[in-house]
Amino acid sequence: MPYCVGIDGGGTKTAVELRWSDYSSNARAVFGPLNCNSDRPATAKTLADTMAWLAAQPGGLAGCGALCIGSAGISNPDAYHFLENTVRAGGYRGPLQIVGDQVTALAGALGTPVGTVLIAGTGSICYARTADGHERRSGGWGHLIDDEGSAYALGRDILRAVVRAADGRAPATALTALVADRLGAESVQSVIRFTYAPTTTKKEIAALATLLDPALQQGDAAAHAIVDKAANELAAMAAAVIPALDLQNGAIALLGSVLVKNRTLRTALTARLHAQFPSLSFPAPLGDAADGAAVMAEILYKQGGISYA
Repeated sequence: MPYCVGIDGGGTKTAVELRWSDYSSNARAVFGPLNCNSDRPATAKTLADTMAWLAAQPGGLAGCGALCIGSAGISNPDAYHFLENTVRAGGYRGPLQIVGDQVTALAGALGTPVGTVLIAGTGSICYARTADGHERRSGGWGHLIDDEGSAYALGRDILRAVVRAADGRAPATALTALVADRLGAESVQSVIRFTYAPTTTKKEIAALATLLDPALQQGDAAAHAIVDKAANELAAMAAAVIPALDLQNGAIALLGSVLVKNRTLRTALTARLHAQFPSLSFPAPLGDAADGAAVMAEILYKQGGISYA
């Protein structure tokens, strides 16, 4: 009995979802990182481990009816071909589809690659797709020039609020004490040193986003302003793609750590989107990106191995 496989490649781990075509059972395995734009040796090992795991399944690699990989960075043709060639070198000869991770996130959350997904995690992006394969995206252009509404943007805006308050350009904010406690910073100069230190990563600044909740609980004006800005930016991303594809009556999945953990921001965003698109629905996610990759593989298998993305 053939099976279909979805691979969700990530910067720290890769989830592999295997589904038998008779729906009798599923299996999942987790391997190492898959990011061929930053670490190709690690990506090659992850795919080799994946191919070995599939080869050990009943029917082996020949039993795989279709395989879909969802990964960031595949808009780079060189990265795309690296993934394709590595999978083929691992012994898989069947139908193969490689798509961006926003596609598999959409398919996993809604159970179909049709609708809209808005993701606000360390970065942010909005992606939409129609039943006939037309697609559109907004945002997701990286933290240096974009990623508004993301955890990184929230962390950056928190730091900005702290220094503005220290200068007297803005009223005092509860975020000052929260940031000082988190960083062990004795002064605003310590905050600046943290911010611009070569060793400070994007993820470390993004981690400061969790300080919004305690500030919001204190009714802090700066925290509320940061949330309002983020909600406006995320709503603008959605507004750029939903009408363009006539998906106003469809569903949107709200994903990512920011929208899952920060109820105030999620509520503010949902209110804005509902005001713009009254018929838009907000279903709870059905699955994750590995599920979505498996959904895409199942569609590919049913279409006889013809990729439409």
